[in-house]
Amino acid sequence: MKKIAITQRVVKDKFEIKECLDTKWGEFFEKLGVLPIVLPYKYDFREFDFDGIILSGGNDMGEFKFRDEFEFELISYAIKKDLALLGVCRGMQVISNYFGGSLKRVKNQVAIKHTLHVESSSKYKELLCSLDLVNSYHNFAIDRLGDGLIVSAKDENGNIKAIEHKSYKIFAQMWHSEREKPFKKSEIEIVKRVLKI
Repeated sequence: MKKIAITQRVVKDKFEIKECLDTKWGEFFEKLGVLPIVLPYKYDFREFDFDGIILSGGNDMGEFKFRDEFEFELISYAIKKDLALLGVCRGMQVISNYFGGSLKRVKNQVAIKHTLHVESSSKYKELLCSLDLVNSYHNFAIDRLGDGLIVSAKDENGNIKAIEHKSYKIFAQMWHSEREKPFKKSEIEIVKRVLKI
């Protein structure tokens, strides 16, 4: 069974800084048929043995600097080890920023659905075209795309919704496949293709 590492959102209360992951991810990993490796931020991830990486959603860039730095290190590690990397929502923003991109604040992107306009140059074109609507839960979008990245899909308003790297095994999406109920087979197939499952 393949092992896929995943990062966690950070939650701060009066007494603690906590790491957490939506329980839906457990069900989603089961559908993928992989073993999740949940990565704590205060532990050297190089001690783990895994086959791919997911940068999860939650938190805006800059909200918790240690998370930003940790995920940048994971991107470097994935490139060095030739591992497949999937970014989800914030994960897509982190990937673009890692390669020199920038973000902009957007409105009316929380708890809505979008149609995708898929780019013909995407290596995932066939799978992306099989999606009807994708969800949206974010306050920031890519303003300038990072170097080496290409747009895979946009929404009906021109916001970038999926990206991929020209050379590395990197794909990212702004929607949350793990939040669909029931899970969409078409979205599961994209994640399996990206992570080489």
